[in-house]
Amino acid sequence: MSDAPSPNRTVPILLGVIAVLLVVLILVLAGVFKGSSGSVASTTGGSTAATSGTNPGMKTSVGAFDPSTATKVPVGEDPAKFVKAYYQAILDKKWDVAFKMQPAASQTTVQDFQQTEQMYGMKSFSVVSSVSEGATATVVVREDLGTNGIFGAQWTFVKPGSQWLVKQRDIAIGDPNTGK
Repeated sequence: MSDAPSPNRTVPILLGVIAVLLVVLILVLAGVFKGSSGSVASTTGGSTAATSGTNPGMKTSVGAFDPSTATKVPVGEDPAKFVKAYYQAILDKKWDVAFKMQPAASQTTVQDFQQTEQMYGMKSFSVVSSVSEGATATVVVREDLGTNGIFGAQWTFVKPGSQWLVKQRDIAIGDPNTGK
C-alpha cells in the first residue's frame, strides 16, 4: 500500500493550501497598499507613517515638516479653494501648475508627476469636507479615477503665521463619503 494520499483526499488538501495562500496574498497586498495609517501614499513631513510608494510622480516623504520649504497657499486663498485649483489643474492637464501645488515633500519631477497622473486617469473630483480650526485645516476630496476606482485624499494645512502651508496629503483607496 502507498503512503501517498488518495486522489479523493488530495484535491481538498490542495484547495485548502490555495485558500490559505490567497488569504496571505490579500493580507500582504492590503498591508502594502494601506500601510500602517490606512493610506496608499502619505506625502507627509509629520509624524504619520509614510508608506513606501512605487509611483515616481508621487514621492512619499519621511522626516520633520519644514515650514520654510513647505508649499504655500497664495495669501488670501483658503485651503479648499487651493485644493480645488490643484485638481482642476490636473483635469486641465496643467501639469506644471498642479505639480507645484502638491506638498513640497512629495515633489519629484514634473515629468514623473504627469506620467503618474495620466496613469491614474482622474475623471472628476469633489470636495467632501473642509474644516478649519484655528491654525489647522483639513480638506477631504473624492477622486473618481474611472476604471482605476474611487480614491479619497485628505489634505492637511497649517498656518504658523499669516499664510496657509500645505503640510501633507494622505491618499486612500475607497470613497471618503461611504468608506467603501
